[in-house]
Amino acid sequence: MSTWYTYEDRLRDHYLAYQLLKRNLRTSFVREQIKTISQHELKNIHYAIHLHRPPSGQLPIVSTIPSSRESFLYLTVFLSIYQAASQVNTQSQFDVPAILFAWDYFQKTFKEHIAVERPYGKIRPANFNEAWILARGLRKGEVALKYCPRCRHNFLIIYQSKFLPVCQLCDLEEAKSHGSANTALMLK
Repeated sequence: MSTWYTYEDRLRDHYLAYQLLKRNLRTSFVREQIKTISQHELKNIHYAIHLHRPPSGQLPIVSTIPSSRESFLYLTVFLSIYQAASQVNTQSQFDVPAILFAWDYFQKTFKEHIAVERPYGKIRPANFNEAWILARGLRKGEVALKYCPRCRHNFLIIYQSKFLPVCQLCDLEEAKSHGSANTALMLK
């Protein structure tokens, strides 16, 4: 039994597919959101936009996104923007318009610093796929934003990560103060 979609549904889905694919989102992620367009057609749309085939290969997992303690700060900024822009509970639902807004705002804010191609820098998410995976991880319970009463900022916890679940801002400040104290002791 085939499902019938109205013209408006297909038009809306084509526009959403265009918005997602122009940001280089993997076609498998786009397919999860759009049911009226085939995988083959999504690949053709991607090719029409970027003039190359969509990337293939293994999808990144959320626990491998942060490369350093500093990268957590930017990931926290991105997720905070996403949560603030969302009209729904991001722990239970995925808000596509909010992630589009959050990524565009994040990209404009850190435009000079984001390395979209490898090698990635410390500023993560480095591309829209990482941003998508991070927001999806929030819904799946793989990541969480917590509030730090000490510095009064949000901080990110990525479960199954190699980094301890502590406030990264406080941890970096503490490391910096210990580093300057050690330097002062060595100068004496």
